[in-house]
Amino acid sequence: MKRSLAVILALVLVCSLFACAKTPGTDTSPSSSAPGAPVLAATASPSADSDAEGTPQYGGVMKIVCTAEGANPIGVPWLVYGVDLILLVPTCETLFIQSASGDLEPVLAESYKTDIDNKQIVIELRQGVKFTDGSDWNADVAVWNLRNDKKANMVSTAITDIVKLGDYEIALKFDQYSNDIVSSLTTHTNAVISKESYEKNGEAWAKDNPVGTGPFILKKYVQGASIEFTKNPNYWQKDKPYLDGIEYQFIRDAMTQNIAMQADGQQSVDVLETTSGEQIETLRQLGFTIISAPMGTNCLIPSSKDQSSPLSKTEVRQAISYAIDRDSIVAARGFGVWTSGDQMVADAFPAGHLDDSYNCTYDLDKAKELMKQAGYENGFSTTIYAQPGMTDKDTIVAIQSMLSQIGIKAELQFPDSGGYTAIRKDWDGLLVQHVRALPQIGSTFNFFFGKTQTIYPNLWAPDEMETLIQDSMHIQDNAQQLRDMAELTADNMLVIPVYNQMDTWVTKPYVKGGEFTKWDAGTQYQPANAYFAK
Repeated sequence: MKRSLAVILALVLVCSLFACAKTPGTDTSPSSSAPGAPVLAATASPSADSDAEGTPQYGGVMKIVCTAEGANPIGVPWLVYGVDLILLVPTCETLFIQSASGDLEPVLAESYKTDIDNKQIVIELRQGVKFTDGSDWNADVAVWNLRNDKKANMVSTAITDIVKLGDYEIALKFDQYSNDIVSSLTTHTNAVISKESYEKNGEAWAKDNPVGTGPFILKKYVQGASIEFTKNPNYWQKDKPYLDGIEYQFIRDAMTQNIAMQADGQQSVDVLETTSGEQIETLRQLGFTIISAPMGTNCLIPSSKDQSSPLSKTEVRQAISYAIDRDSIVAARGFGVWTSGDQMVADAFPAGHLDDSYNCTYDLDKAKELMKQAGYENGFSTTIYAQPGMTDKDTIVAIQSMLSQIGIKAELQFPDSGGYTAIRKDWDGLLVQHVRALPQIGSTFNFFFGKTQTIYPNLWAPDEMETLIQDSMHIQDNAQQLRDMAELTADNMLVIPVYNQMDTWVTKPYVKGGEFTKWDAGTQYQPANAYFAK
């Protein structure tokens, strides 16, 4: 108890120095023809949000501060990854969007049908849609976009080809059906852009000039400062959007963000996305609207594939886990919002969560003993890389201090979005990365441990994991496979969970219709439906 109290006090001191409902994701019910297929909610245009009050009003520019950093060009979706994907939402759209519970809703598609006999999924495309350069959305453009996505490894690996069947009909071909084929198209990495503008002006131009079908058009982008969108007067959804524009401000300092939320006039901000427990509680007490939903677990991701690295040893990864006092971190930095990260998949997502006997615990003596067993009684040096926008700096410093108790000397790095993406391609050490629980939990394990994933190339998993991943995607009842994957992750401490966080949007009371937290991470919110009720 005294040791835990000391850690809490140390954390509070660190904090002071730095300061001077979505439905939990589960596997969706399958259709009769496609094992584990996500449910298509409707064939109409995306629906208005339940937070709408009365008749939507027109006008106004909604200013947003979110976890994006504006560090990269955003005009070619298959080249954009990470927190800056949200910047595509106002201007580029996807074929489908996916709710937090896993249901699909068509956007640039009208419907889809799984044809197991012919090993294809047939998608009917929405007609009468134009890009903001005046070119048509059709099957040729869809095939071109999706083949670029496939080339960049941004669609389900089960897709073998994308072919045109008619002017507004395409097929996703596969050798073996997988329940992530359609849902993989819902992220804005797979948003579509104008083929005509890309081919006319070249990729270099296209990177800086997104030409989509969305409700807004890029007006101005100052990387690292702000990005402005203006209303698309020819948007395909009748009488939308309601707002005149959307503007993202890239403000990283939490105090400055809070001031902007409280301000009026040109310096004010209308919407703030944050994962900071302290910030959420502060703004809650100030009377702002808080929209939160379970997001997932912040974990340490080791470069464990390198057999010469200490992190390749299971005992070392287990020692790191035992050295982290999660309860003290949550007590000092969670502010009633975070909970202890006891497993890779948080308990809010029961399909991938095991019973409490698998929970990580704090035991410094056991951590030291495991380090000795692994041959690192005197510790070693490593580097911790913090994911920008999604991690708490004070918590990272506290983890550094905790690891020093078992001889691990960790250098801390806090790169920007572009730097972090580059580091993740070949890191040596520990990434601090949120593990977002996807609507289909099997896809979460595939995202991190699948043999074909290219995002975490230095992360090791036993060969058995790949078999379980594939089985979970190809059978109807995959509960046992999900449990087995969770056990394999826990038993080998493949990643080291720290704390569970919330996906939270803080809004001023007049912001309505944005559908914040209704959709999964690939969509985030609905700009066409947002309006000001004032």
